[in-house]
Amino acid sequence: GLTSPAIAERLCLSRRTVETHISRVYRKTGVSSRAALAGLMAGRTPRPSLSG
Repeated sequence: GLTSPAIAERLCLSRRTVETHISRVYRKTGVSSRAALAGLMAGRTPRPSLSG
């Protein structure tokens, strides 16, 4: 539920580093928002197929 700047501050990283990691997670999981990612991690959203 934190913003990229808040995450960056807590982890002593740049905002851009946080955003890069988040975008890579989105790509790998097939989601496009933090809410969808949270749902996926909570088991509320089925993981998209990565075959292709």
